[in-house]
Amino acid sequence: MSRTPVLSVAAVMLLSACASASPQADIATEEQAVRAVSSRWLELEKAKDGAGIAGLFADDGVMYRPEQDPIVGHAAIQAHLSKGFTERPQETSDWTTDRVDVAASGDLAVEHGSWATTGTPDGDDRGWYVTEYRKVGTEWKVVADVAISTRPAAPAAPAPPPAN
Repeated sequence: MSRTPVLSVAAVMLLSACASASPQADIATEEQAVRAVSSRWLELEKAKDGAGIAGLFADDGVMYRPEQDPIVGHAAIQAHLSKGFTERPQETSDWTTDRVDVAASGDLAVEHGSWATTGTPDGDDRGWYVTEYRKVGTEWKVVADVAISTRPAAPAAPAPPPAN
């Protein structure tokens, strides 16, 4: 038996394996790209551009906010943000990214950070956030954004006296 067919089969298998393996993601570059999207979002927030922010989300992107149902998709996110910008024009937000974790595959990332809002009718607020990103084509898109407030809850109203 000749070795040529065996070596040929082995070479084809090796080349097939190399061709199907995805290239190694440059994690540092992807992290910077995610941070750039977050910075762009902050610019749009300061400009009160609900449509621009909604465009940063994936088609099925979701915003989770305290005491609200999830806000899903571009149209709902834009409507929610635009309404807030109109109703509370004096409100300003800022945030700081603490870290960005990028998956080894280079197509998923999670941003962690803190936020603060001033000029709200209920007083200033602050808290933490987690934002999940997915790479869609060559762009990073927000898949889910979860924000929680660390402001203490308002004291509960006293219970009414029992009825006789």
